[in-house]
Amino acid sequence: MRSVANHTVMIGYLLKTYPKLSETFILNEILELERQGLRLHLFSLRSPSDSQCHPGVSQVKADVTYLPTLLPTFSWKDARSLLSAHLQLFWQHPLRYIRTLYFHGNRLEEKHWNEFWQGGYLALKMQQLDIDYLHVHFANIPAATAEIAKHFCGVPFSITAHAKDIYLSDSATLDRKFATAEFVLTCTNFNQQYLTKIANHNTSIHLAYHGLDLQQFALNESDVCVANLADMASDSLAASVPHLLSVGRFCEKKGFFYLLEACHWLKQQGYAFRCTIVGYGPLQPQIERFIQEHHLTHIVHLAGKLTQDQLITLYHQADLFVLPCIITEDGDRDGIPNVLLEAMAMQIPVISTRISGIAELVDSGRTGILVPQKDATALAAAIEQLLSQPELRKQLGQAGCTKVRQCFALDRNVEQVKNLLLQALQLSNTARLPKGLGGIGDLSQTLEEAIR
Repeated sequence: MRSVANHTVMIGYLLKTYPKLSETFILNEILELERQGLRLHLFSLRSPSDSQCHPGVSQVKADVTYLPTLLPTFSWKDARSLLSAHLQLFWQHPLRYIRTLYFHGNRLEEKHWNEFWQGGYLALKMQQLDIDYLHVHFANIPAATAEIAKHFCGVPFSITAHAKDIYLSDSATLDRKFATAEFVLTCTNFNQQYLTKIANHNTSIHLAYHGLDLQQFALNESDVCVANLADMASDSLAASVPHLLSVGRFCEKKGFFYLLEACHWLKQQGYAFRCTIVGYGPLQPQIERFIQEHHLTHIVHLAGKLTQDQLITLYHQADLFVLPCIITEDGDRDGIPNVLLEAMAMQIPVISTRISGIAELVDSGRTGILVPQKDATALAAAIEQLLSQPELRKQLGQAGCTKVRQCFALDRNVEQVKNLLLQALQLSNTARLPKGLGGIGDLSQTLEEAIR
């Protein structure tokens, strides 16, 4: 294996979809790893569906390989590419191919052949690109694909586990994937304790908070083009009334309906305010219908998809940031939403809920306010308190900014990730298999060994 002392090795980064508008934490990590000297090659299981992307995407130096896929729609072109890769893998080492096929067929979790096909293509591509190591974001489909690729070619990998991929996955399946990995990262202490509790393996599990580019979120208001705000906010509301802001995908775990219920109650109590919700997702029709049925159209504005620079414009106009996250019935939840970090970094007081790792960021009453999940009444009371106490808003905003700068700086947090990657790469005894081992002439012996 080549020396990693000068960071000249190539490290693969496997993502489900790149770039993705809602995954700024991954984009930030990639950019900072490159700033700190790592050479990366990105692999994406899916092509992006977002029509917009953050400006930072253009700053990424790494090349991107989009793996051919049979999902969500079948493509003969992709099918031929996948088949060609698997034929090459089979000719290289028939026994290893058969063992990998056996492993895939005997996994206990729900299996998708697309993972097997993409795992083989990934393995061959890493051989061709001389990828020395692979890091994977998300412990579900991406980790399963990396696990299969390792069976094919031996390239070691590590995993960053987040939230949905942890709590919607079977514990035994997670345990098997983690046992195969060099190390595991996760973004909250809450996650780390949970994963340690269910672990039956010896793989180390590290806490690695998402970092924030503090320089990006320390712009002076004069540096922001506020003219764009006219297209985002309701014209019928005066700019002088308090501005509530919320950001997230329109999915159940973000708790937006509790925010809307709180807005409805505050309106009935005669409070003057406006609320902007930035996001998109499957629940948008239901959210729009709630706004119309409760006569909130002049108060609540849906801003749609925004890029990072557009969102910063809104942060500068916000007096309060609210994100009432919940744990859904199937166990899905957030870790620490990056938008809370962003709002706090810009001295905006935040209100959220006591779930998962949010309390690791928000110390209720000191750096923000936390309320019980799924409690619109408590949420409305917290909003009412901050609407009526501008001095408290200022105190919480300043304390929140200090907390983010002390514990969530991007450069420090990503340096930890970089060091773990380089250490694992240096210590790993797993090298890529030499090409051409075990040709087709040994197939009879191979089949006999496999049966045995």
